Amino acid sequence: MWQKTVFDSENQKIKFLIKFVAAFWFLTKLWSYKTWIIEREYPVIPPFDFLKQVPADFHLTLFCLSLINLLLVVFFRRKKWMLISLFLLEFFSCALDTVRWQPWQYMYMCMLLLIILNFSKPKNIVFLFHLFLVGMYLFSGLHKLNRDFLYTFWMNTVLQEFFGLSLKNILKFKLFFFGLLIPVIEIGLAVLLLVVKSKRIISYFLIAIHISILIIIGPAGLGYNSVVWFWNLALIFILLILYTSPVKYIGTKLMLKQFYCVVLWFLMPVLSFFGLWYQYFSFNLYSGKGYQMYVCVNKNVDGLKPYLEPVLGRFCKDKPYFILQNWAMAEIKSAPLPEFEIYKKISNEIKKKYGDKSVRVFLYNTRTKKTEEL
Repeated sequence: MWQKTVFDSENQKIKFLIKFVAAFWFLTKLWSYKTWIIEREYPVIPPFDFLKQVPADFHLTLFCLSLINLLLVVFFRRKKWMLISLFLLEFFSCALDTVRWQPWQYMYMCMLLLIILNFSKPKNIVFLFHLFLVGMYLFSGLHKLNRDFLYTFWMNTVLQEFFGLSLKNILKFKLFFFGLLIPVIEIGLAVLLLVVKSKRIISYFLIAIHISILIIIGPAGLGYNSVVWFWNLALIFILLILYTSPVKYIGTKLMLKQFYCVVLWFLMPVLSFFGLWYQYFSFNLYSGKGYQMYVCVNKNVDGLKPYLEPVLGRFCKDKPYFILQNWAMAEIKSAPLPEFEIYKKISNEIKKKYGDKSVRVFLYNTRTKKTEEL
């Protein structure tokens, strides 16, 4: 039985959802500020080459205006023009650098667009928020159904780094394949979230997942990928607010008018399994799939010294090197976009900046276990 809460009406839900989303969006962007400016070592990779000519001041201006706009949304009553201006600022900013196409940025922009397009229809907004979460948890789980997830995240990160278990004990107690429970549970909860009436109970299990993630990679755990700490906190609050009262289906006729949501969150992600759609726009999170870029440094390159790995690796034949993922996390607090064409562009930019004779770039495919030089 549902109890009366401050979030009982759709209008109240939307009011607090917008403010919490804006607050955590603000914190995430502030924490990862180097993602949004170009005065940094990490390459700026726009989707089109002519956008490389956009001056640094324009990037910075968009970033500052976005932060101001987010604060306006947090502290003042929502206005449609305010939300539209925020969406346009984010859109133009993301159009200038592909590293800004982060999964949390995609979620926030989708939610913002839903509110703008259904500004006077709170029931629609609540249901579409719900539908977005179903798609996110469903495909996040599906992408984890692979051996690379078991190796990279479950065994290396959770069992060895977090719990400190040895490989001997992992094999002895047959813990390796227990990791498959994670995607199975995630997929199961997504389906239950869609079909059962008691969505609040399901939301508690999802909240428990986010709390577990924060315990493992948060400041009290491994202290890894700090930018997603805010995202996980945001999702906890979104789940708490959204499912305090029943989510009402908006009807088939109205749902047909929102067909773009089904396309973006349920059809396009299917294409990502065939390399035809972006992984981050398909909720491919911590799946272990994709590429890993290694950059071997042949000469002293001052700008790259802080990002060199502490031990020599097999890819670079005992020469100093860095891993693109670790460089990005350390400097800009954001992960590289896991797409082959983006890695190619990054490789070209690194060689152009530091010289072909100073660096060699290798791309390792975690699925095929093959390495190629770019």
